[in-house]
Amino acid sequence: MTHSYVDFEAGSVRELLARAYEHAYDQGWTDGLPIIPATLEDVQQFIAASGRRADELIGIVPPRKGEATVEAIAVNAIMAGCRPEYMPVVIAAVEGLTDPQFPLEPMQVSTNAMTPFLLINGPVRRKLDINCGVGCLGPGWRANATIGRAIRLILNNIGGALPGVYSAASFGSPLRYSYICGENEEASPWMPFHVDRGFARGQSTVTVFRASNFCNLSGGEGVGPDEILRHIATSMPPMYGGGGVLLLLGANHSQALHEAGLSKRDIQERLWELARFPVSYFAKAYAAAERAAGRGDADTVWRSKSPDEILIIVAGGPGPQDVYIGAGLPMTRLIHGS
Repeated sequence: MTHSYVDFEAGSVRELLARAYEHAYDQGWTDGLPIIPATLEDVQQFIAASGRRADELIGIVPPRKGEATVEAIAVNAIMAGCRPEYMPVVIAAVEGLTDPQFPLEPMQVSTNAMTPFLLINGPVRRKLDINCGVGCLGPGWRANATIGRAIRLILNNIGGALPGVYSAASFGSPLRYSYICGENEEASPWMPFHVDRGFARGQSTVTVFRASNFCNLSGGEGVGPDEILRHIATSMPPMYGGGGVLLLLGANHSQALHEAGLSKRDIQERLWELARFPVSYFAKAYAAAERAAGRGDADTVWRSKSPDEILIIVAGGPGPQDVYIGAGLPMTRLIHGS
C-alpha cells in the first residue's frame, strides 16, 4: 500500500470524501465500507499521539511481509475512523499479532475464516470508552468498532490478506470487520485476565487470540453452579481455532459461580471434565485427529487438552448469557503511552 494523502484545499468536502472513498476502494485499500481519508496533517497528529517515530518498524505482516511502520499504522487507523489516542492500543495489538510465536500467517491465508480477537484490559478501557459491558461485541461504540477495523485494514493493506488475493477464506466472516471488547473488570469477582497473565492491575494491555466464530450460550439461570457449568459445557462443541476455549462469562453467571465459592480454576477444571463428547458424534478421521492432538481417547473427544486451555473472562451485561469462542493460546502486550 502506497501512502496517499488527501488535499482538502480544493472542492467541496462531500466531493472530496466521495472521491477519496472511490479511489481507496478501487485500489483495494478498504474493507468495503467508507473510509476517512488520511491527510498529511492527520497522519502527523496520529504519529505524535503514538509517541514514536514515523519510520519505527512495529512488525512484519504476512503473507506479503509488509512493514507495519508507525506511519503505515497511522494511515490505516485514520481510514478506519480511529481517534489519535487509540494509536497505542492499535500498535500494541500489531506487536502481538506479528510476534513470531503468533500464528498470523496461517490465519491470513487459510480457507477457514479465522480472525484475531482483541481483549482490552486495564485503565485504558475507561479512558478510551472501550465497551466491556452491554453489547460489547456489537455495534454502537466507536473505540471497539474502529480499533478492530484498523487491525483488519492493517492485515489487508500491509499484509495483503485481500479476499481472493492471499486470503483464501471460503466464506469469510463478519467478525473480520472488527472483533474486540474489553473485560468487564468492574463486574468480575475475580482478578482480571491480564493480572492472571502477570501484569499489574493498573497496567493496560491488549491480548490477541487466534479465534474462530463465537457461540452465544443462553440460559442456565437459577439452577445452581453445577447445572450452570453443565449447561455451558454441553454447548461447547469442538470449534477449530487452535484447540483452546475462550469463555466470556456474563455478569449473572460469574456472580452466581463466585457466590457458590468457585474460583476461575474450579470453573476451568469442571468444564474440562464436562465438555466431552462421544466419539460417535464425529467423523472417524476427525476423532482420530483429536486423539492425536491430545484431545480425546477411544471413547470421547475433549474440548481441550487440559483445564489450562479454557480461559475465563468476565464481559457483557446483565442476563443469563455467555459467549464461547474457539481460540488459540493468547499473546498479551502492554499498551505504552495510554
